[in-house]
Amino acid sequence: MLRSVLMAVPLALLLAPARVAGQRLAPLPQSTLNAVRWPAAATASTQHGPALGTLPRTYWLEGGLVGGIGLGVLSAVELRSLCESGSCTAGTIAGGVLGGFVGFTVGALVGGQFRKGEKG
Repeated sequence: MLRSVLMAVPLALLLAPARVAGQRLAPLPQSTLNAVRWPAAATASTQHGPALGTLPRTYWLEGGLVGGIGLGVLSAVELRSLCESGSCTAGTIAGGVLGGFVGFTVGALVGGQFRKGEKG
C-alpha cells in the first residue's frame, strides 16, 4: 500500500500542470464593456422569416407508438415466461409498462430523425 502511494505521488506531480495560464481570461477594458448593447437592436441581417419558430413535422409519434407497443408486449411476454410463482399478473403488467416506456422513448428518438412530407 505504501509502495503504491509512494509511486503515485511523483507520478501525479509530473502529470499535473504547473500553471494553467491558458485557461485564465484576460481582463476586458471598460470601454469594451460599455460598447455592448443588450439586447441587440434588430437589423436586416437578424430578421428571419415567419417559419423560424415552427418545428419540422417528423415521425416521432409513430416511432414512439411502434417502439412502445412492440417492446412493451415483448417484455411482458418474456417476463411472464421467467415467473415461477402462481400469480404473475402484477410482474407481467409492470414489465410491460416499463418496456413500453423504454420502447416509446427509443422509438420516438428514432422516428424524430425522419421528416414528414409537406402538408397539403
